[in-house]
Amino acid sequence: MPEDYNARIKALSVVRKGTSSTVDVLGVTNDFDVVADIEVGASINAVSSRVQIRASVGNQTQLVQVQTQMYDQPASPASATLTETIRIPFNALDTTKVTEGDLLQAVATLKVIAGALSDVSHTNSETFVYAS
Repeated sequence: MPEDYNARIKALSVVRKGTSSTVDVLGVTNDFDVVADIEVGASINAVSSRVQIRASVGNQTQLVQVQTQMYDQPASPASATLTETIRIPFNALDTTKVTEGDLLQAVATLKVIAGALSDVSHTNSETFVYAS
C-alpha cells in the first residue's frame, strides 16, 4: 500500500496481446502488451488530474531502445487509494533493432499529476528473448 501522497508501479510485465500470459520468447510478427499494476495513495488521488506512463522496450544485448509507447489519461479524483492495471499496446518490434536471440526488457515510468504536486515511480519487467 503506498503512502497517502505516493504513486507507485507495483509490477510491470510483458504479455501476449490481449491476454495475461507473460512473454518468455517474442516472435518476429507478434504484437504484445506491457501491463503496469499501479497504486496511487488516497491523498494524491483525491486531487489527481492525470496519469501518465512512459513504457519502452530495450534491447539489452545491443544496448538500444527498440520501441516506446505513452499512456496519458485524465484521472478521476477520489478520496481513496487507487489500484489499477493499465495495459499499453505495442506493435511487433522493428527488425532493424533486434536480432534473433537478443535479450529484451520493458521499463516504465509512472507520473501522477495532482495540481502543483506530482509523484513519479519506475520499474522494469523480467527479461525475454526475441526469436524468429
